[in-house]
Amino acid sequence: MGRFKVGVIGTGTRSVVYASAYAGREDVAVVALADPVAEHRRAMVARAGLDGQAAEYDDWRAMLDDHADLDGVVIGSPNHLHADQAVACLDRGLAVALEKPLATTEPDARRIVRAERAGSGRALVGFVLRSTPFYGKVRELIAGGAVGRVVSVQADELPGYAVTSVMTRSPWRRRQATAGGAMLEKSCHDMDVLNWLLGDRPSSLNSYGGELIFRPDPARPRVCEGCRLAEACPYHRPAHEPGTPQIAREEARCIYNVDKDCADVQSVCVEYAGGAVANFMLAFNCAGPRAGRNLHVVGCDGRIWGNMGESKVFRYDNAGDEAAAFDTSGDGTGHGGGDRMHALELVRMMAEPDYRPAADAYAGYLSAVMCFAADASRLGRRRVDFRYDADGFVELS
Repeated sequence: MGRFKVGVIGTGTRSVVYASAYAGREDVAVVALADPVAEHRRAMVARAGLDGQAAEYDDWRAMLDDHADLDGVVIGSPNHLHADQAVACLDRGLAVALEKPLATTEPDARRIVRAERAGSGRALVGFVLRSTPFYGKVRELIAGGAVGRVVSVQADELPGYAVTSVMTRSPWRRRQATAGGAMLEKSCHDMDVLNWLLGDRPSSLNSYGGELIFRPDPARPRVCEGCRLAEACPYHRPAHEPGTPQIAREEARCIYNVDKDCADVQSVCVEYAGGAVANFMLAFNCAGPRAGRNLHVVGCDGRIWGNMGESKVFRYDNAGDEAAAFDTSGDGTGHGGGDRMHALELVRMMAEPDYRPAADAYAGYLSAVMCFAADASRLGRRRVDFRYDADGFVELS
């Protein structure tokens, strides 16, 4: 068997992760890249070591037309572009690694699910947390009955300065129309993890929050240059940016005064069909111990606690004694070791035509709908109920 041929749509950091995971492998080759900005394509070629290996295109449609022999596609474009690209690839029967979130609207998310169900195309949504040793161990413990029946989960995502800066300054991530909101862009991961760990689907939720941290500040200038508060501001220096050229041009904008319309603090309380409840908190601008992702699972017989960045999971009994500690160190790749393992799922999909990953389009749909519901609840100050039809699609009320 020859090498599997992969095309890439969108050449930002997430696409580089996939391409880097395939570098040096004898069974996979990245043969084509599509991005309307040549500067972005050049940056990816350099970062992923693809010089001379991949044809470059301004238009993803032209790439698909010229490479009818593709086995798989990585879609790492801005969120609002996912639906048309994913549907076109699924309609061609390709194995598709689609970066999260699935789409920025419920109708578009539904389109992708229907396209996957209609043919031989298969989607792997970018829920890399499922591939981490940390969450994998938690799920193993729950499935093995280590804490009995789970009744509640508390989960936090508390991003540090670098991620906060990208989310708040990125040309498309800071806008609801192109990102779908902070909850969708940043924490659809976490909504999916809750569904996956509990093995259930939500029945209702409430959400609160808004732009509580990075509010317009007349004491600060429009750009960082010349700011009298620069020395005390962790967002002043562009060194915090992980750095695509497009983000680099925005990094000197004041993080307080940049135009944006996404929340920077949001809580979500979810009730599941089986009766369990989950509380989730997203809050940017966090650093130091216990920042990042925290998880506390409470069962009838015990508890599981851990911080993903600390790479340890603890299981306690209900008397409060520590029963066990587990090392969940990853392989050094991003997202706690999940990035590489997740990227290799696409290789398995190409090698095994009947293999369908659990993180499929419907998993992406359900996670996205939870984020849409959370924003509807937050803005409308109301509880949102989920009503499922026979195909699993949701009407919010």
